[in-house]
Amino acid sequence: MPRKKKRTALVIAQNSIVLDLSPILMARNIRTPYTFLTRIGINTMTAQKMLRGESIQLNYNHLTALCLHLNCTPNDLFVLRDMQLADGHALHALPIYTSSPTKTIDEWLATKSIQEIEEMMKG
Repeated sequence: MPRKKKRTALVIAQNSIVLDLSPILMARNIRTPYTFLTRIGINTMTAQKMLRGESIQLNYNHLTALCLHLNCTPNDLFVLRDMQLADGHALHALPIYTSSPTKTIDEWLATKSIQEIEEMMKG
């Protein structure tokens, strides 16, 4: 049986459409985005990549879960990064990527008290 070729590492193109969860997570007042993503069925590595802005691929199951649980459309989740588009192109409906990646879990936890962390873990 022939061996499968190993896929080369994927890289996000600088000029691309990218997943940006920060605005919608803040708008929905989701204080523990990593926990939220794992609870809706997104595995831990994928959730980390999504929150760091390093997500290369997004399958339809994840897209559906995000839209259902965040009560949004796919257009609310994606932004344009450094794309040159013709006037009147439909992609102009997407926002432009301007935010920096979300805080790391360590940075976010540094602002929380032990009691707040315990309450989040219970809830």
